Amino acid sequence: MEQLKPFLAGTDALAPRLLADIGGTNARFAWQAAAGAPIEDSITLPCADHVSIEAAIRAYLARIDRPRPQSCAIAIANPVHGDRVQMTNHHWSFSISALRQALGFDRLELLNDFTALALALPGLGADQLHQVGGGQALP
Repeated sequence: MEQLKPFLAGTDALAPRLLADIGGTNARFAWQAAAGAPIEDSITLPCADHVSIEAAIRAYLARIDRPRPQSCAIAIANPVHGDRVQMTNHHWSFSISALRQALGFDRLELLNDFTALALALPGLGADQLHQVGGGQALP
């Protein structure tokens, strides 16, 4: 969660944000009006239908009737090291800083999708957990 604290804090907490989960086959997008607000307008777009991640994001934003998001967080099925991302399971390649600038985001955060999943686990409630296997669960 430490990696996302800067994204979740400050003025970003009150601003609209675009959330995305990008895989090799599908790009899943959602809208959140502010931190803690419900996640809305979830749409899945096939990656193959878009020439770039920027094109997919623009297609999503064109489909929803919302103000321009100031921030965007993307979980991607790929290692994220430095500014340049070359997807291993799709042809998209991009600069994080150039994408941020092209889309007019004040903040753009990218992280590996498994990292994003791991960071989300502590936020699950007891009613959202399901034990796998037998025996008694340990804290």
